[in-house]
Amino acid sequence: MNAPAPDMPPVEIRSLDMPRNRTIAPFHGRQANGYYDPPHSHDRAQFSYRIEGYSIVQAGGRRIFLPPGRGVWIPAGVEHEVTCRGPAAYNAFYVDIEATPQPVEVRVITISPLLHALVEALLEETETSSIVRRQSLSNLVLDEIGRARDIGAISPLMPRSPRLRTICDALYKKPSQPLDLDGWAALASMSRRTFTRAFREETGLSPGEWHHQLRMHHVDGWLERGVPLQEVAFRLGYANTASLTRAYARAFGTPPRRNSGRPSGT
Repeated sequence: MNAPAPDMPPVEIRSLDMPRNRTIAPFHGRQANGYYDPPHSHDRAQFSYRIEGYSIVQAGGRRIFLPPGRGVWIPAGVEHEVTCRGPAAYNAFYVDIEATPQPVEVRVITISPLLHALVEALLEETETSSIVRRQSLSNLVLDEIGRARDIGAISPLMPRSPRLRTICDALYKKPSQPLDLDGWAALASMSRRTFTRAFREETGLSPGEWHHQLRMHHVDGWLERGVPLQEVAFRLGYANTASLTRAYARAFGTPPRRNSGRPSGT
């Protein structure tokens, strides 16, 4: 599918607007650059994934980075909000609360070719299509989602303390900076032990884990904007693309999606 043009208006689909007589009610939508959907919840579970563009989803206490090829499952009643980075196109669907099996917690998964094909097939179904076929497709979609591993894909939390936040802001701007606990602690006017303890208390991660998650957070966004994989590796402080690919695959279960050669916007 083609990405929406930057000046195309968003298409917003509400749960109330979708059919109630289906296990899965699928739809294709688009969002304009800067689109923001404030905190809300649905009376049905929702699953969505980007085809073009990317967004930040906050749901269930998680801040989730959602580039193309990655989807998020949000159970019924879970409050969430969405911020869109650049014009985006996406597939999504609502799921009847009685349908089984379905996850009971927020999950982030990689979209397999089979799952994408099944969703596309459901989108082609009409009211006159075979109910049996539609139900079979719906069952397969839910089975694929249930089998998929939750890959996390969480943007690292920023600490509350101004001293720690200054360090993290600097790392956000230049994630290639090496991990230097003594240097970070000195910059924060703390001992190494106090710095490490305070950092974990405020972010839930060790400094090393936070730095790794930050670097993984940057990969898809830069690739989507057309930055070559080799340059992404350099920007993140990896010796080569192979090192970055191995780190990414350990984190998400799949290698990073190489860009299509579009010019970088950076």
